[in-house]
Amino acid sequence: MSVDVRVAYQEMLASIVVPLLVERGFAEARGRHLWVAGNGDAISLWFQGSQPTFPGQVAFFVNVDAATGRWVEYRRREDPDADVAALLGQVYGRVRPGDGYAFHRGSDDWNLRQADAAPEYGAEVRRMLDDVVLPGLERHLALNATLERAIAGGAVQSAFERPPELPGVINRMSYLEQDDGYVQWLRRAGF
Repeated sequence: MSVDVRVAYQEMLASIVVPLLVERGFAEARGRHLWVAGNGDAISLWFQGSQPTFPGQVAFFVNVDAATGRWVEYRRREDPDADVAALLGQVYGRVRPGDGYAFHRGSDDWNLRQADAAPEYGAEVRRMLDDVVLPGLERHLALNATLERAIAGGAVQSAFERPPELPGVINRMSYLEQDDGYVQWLRRAGF
């Protein structure tokens, strides 16, 4: 009897991908995997199902969301009772699958076509997270923290240059702009 592709997908996550996240200090809560550093920097990661194009396949997205501790603190002013994961959004996007794993070239949805391919897909998701995405998010958080310190100290326009794209992720980033409320708050707070 063959294993259903949906069962293989769930087993792939549980046996290959989630152990990496646990090793990296992520905790699972409400379907998200959340890592919070001592300084409040945070990364959230979750798997989102998608409507498969063909029966017997599993299409899914690997979503990431991250923010510095200062960003979380700023956002918490608006919603003091919110979970940390709800306060992120400084850097967010989807992990880009390689051509052999995507529904079509350049797509951001992973498309598991056969149950017996699940271990290979899991290894690729794990590799992308461990080698590319998580280190890239950590670098972006460090860059954002440097910009935040510069802005708090009165830095000028050069501090607002946009960071490079995050490798392996279809990016969506909130950039620091001179007139936004966050920049004004950083300057007033003077970290």
